[in-house]
Amino acid sequence: MIYKSYVVEQNIKLLNKSATLFYGENLGLKKEFIDKIKSINYEEEIFIFSQEELIKNKEIIIKQIVNISLFQKNKIFLINQVNDKLFDIVKEILELIDTQKLYLFGDILEKKSKLRNLFEKSKELDVVPCYEDNEISIKKIINDRLRGFQGLTPINLNNILENSSFDRVKLNNELD
Repeated sequence: MIYKSYVVEQNIKLLNKSATLFYGENLGLKKEFIDKIKSINYEEEIFIFSQEELIKNKEIIIKQIVNISLFQKNKIFLINQVNDKLFDIVKEILELIDTQKLYLFGDILEKKSKLRNLFEKSKELDVVPCYEDNEISIKKIINDRLRGFQGLTPINLNNILENSSFDRVKLNNELD
């Protein structure tokens, strides 16, 4: 199922399938999703891999998926920097996953990308495109984060907006 990123931002628990693909140019948003996934699954065992690690040795993730203990918590797998080079490995992993969750994070994936098509066409997988923020979304984030702050004026809001350059990573640094 394809979800709008702002809907998932409000309720990440909507992602209830065994695997989810996050792709797009919004690095700050993808980082926020990773943080939310880690926070709601704090009791679970979380494994983080990069695409390059898995291309060099796919057995490191396969061993973790297959190795299930009766006393062990569920496993969460995060794979960063994915693209079509990982397509065959992802298909193999999807066949092995049972109670575990797989989250893939990639940059821009073209419409004809095999990995993107796999996730978009399947009813058993979730997809969240992470497009660049615009002025409205940045202003909403600023207002939400600074709600109740006494000194927030339209001038301050515009200064923060200009300093962030519509980049969520810079915005979070400005707000912190």
